[in-house]
Parts: sequence; C-alpha cells; structure tokens
Amino acid sequence: MLSSFIIVLIAIGFITVPYVVRGVARFKRPETLLITSLGLCFAFAMIAERAGYSVVLGAFLAGSLVAESGHGAEVEKLIVPIRHVFSAIFFVAVGMLIDPQLLARYWPALAVLVAVVVAGKIVSVSLASMVIGERPNTALKTGFAMAQIGVFSFLIAEVGSGAGGTRSFLYTLAVGVSATTAFLCPLLIRASNPAADWIDRNLPPPVRSALSRYGGWLSRTRKPAEVETEQGQTG
Repeated sequence: MLSSFIIVLIAIGFITVPYVVRGVARFKRPETLLITSLGLCFAFAMIAERAGYSVVLGAFLAGSLVAESGHGAEVEKLIVPIRHVFSAIFFVAVGMLIDPQLLARYWPALAVLVAVVVAGKIVSVSLASMVIGERPNTALKTGFAMAQIGVFSFLIAEVGSGAGGTRSFLYTLAVGVSATTAFLCPLLIRASNPAADWIDRNLPPPVRSALSRYGGWLSRTRKPAEVETEQGQTG
C-alpha cells in the first residue's frame, strides 16, 4: 500500500511540480518562488498525513520533486532562514514535551540508556572506521565525536507511543537521552584526544601490525578501482 501511494504521488508530482516551479521561477521573484515551494511542501505533507503516513514522507517527496525542476539550489538558498525558524520552533516544542517528573522517576533507566548509547556509538563507529582503513586513534576520535543520538530517535518513539506500541514514558526518555548525549558531545570530543593518545601508546604490537597490513591491503584494492574510474572519465 505504501509503495502504491509513493508511486502515484511521484507520478502526479512529476507531471505538475517541476512545471509549476519553473513557471514561478520565470517571474524572477524570490519571495514568490519561496512561498510556492513551501506551499508544495505543506501540500504533500498534508496529503501524506491524510493518507495515514508520516508528514516527513510527503515533505521529502515534495523536496525531491522541486529539485527536479532545475531550481533546487536556488530554492535551497531561499529556504535557509525558514529552516532556522522551524528548527527553533521544533526544538522548543520538543523541549516543552519533556516531563521532568518522569525523568526524575526513571532516572536509572535514563542513566543506563545514556551509557549504552555513548558506549555503543563509540565502539560501533570506531570499529566501522577501522574497517574502512582509518588509523585506530583517528577511528576512536570519530567514535567519540559521534557518541550521540539525533532527533529521529524520539520521532520514532513518538510514532510508537501514538500507535500504542510503546509506553508513553519512552518518548520522554528518548528526548532525555538525546538531550543528555548532545550535552555530553563537546566533553567527549575534548576527551577523545587523550583517549586516542592512550590507545596509540598501548595498542598491542600484533594488533597494530594486523591493522597496518589490513590498511595496506585496502590501499592496494582501491588503486585499481581509482585507475579504472580515471580511465573511464578520460575515455
């Protein structure tokens, strides 16, 4: 059902949206183009909501269709001030939905979730960085810098709470974890340098040698692909 809705919406949008945007752009009036783009975004978001899907889906499809008009870069520049305004409203609205009493009641769960998120992100991002050939100290710094969760975490929690699939306090916990990890992020970035230096000094020689050989193997496998890409571009 979702795929049918997306296909129909994209098909109708391809017929109408790019032509509308191009027609409005001919007037050479930025404010008119901005209002038209916002109107299309809200219209597609409302259609998606009325169909029982997320407004994010409709807004994403509207943005993709506006980009097909060839004026995507121009619209992106015009939309920046509006984006800042809506970002401020969004975060203020999210902050107002935090229930301090619930956070105080479930603070052990909040502390455990924050610890799991921070440790899990550091380990997973560091390992992923080493898999693609980064040095251990660079990979660890990347893990410390990415040790937080974004707004999609409590958006998912809100959807689950609204659908009755999760308990209502989980939304407050998700917002609390996101806010706490965002607050900890600068402190973790500051601590990443000493941690990376410690790892660099205390990494066992066999592990260091294995990572070095792995990095050399990745470099050798990447070079033929880069040569083929350059040959294809020159050809």
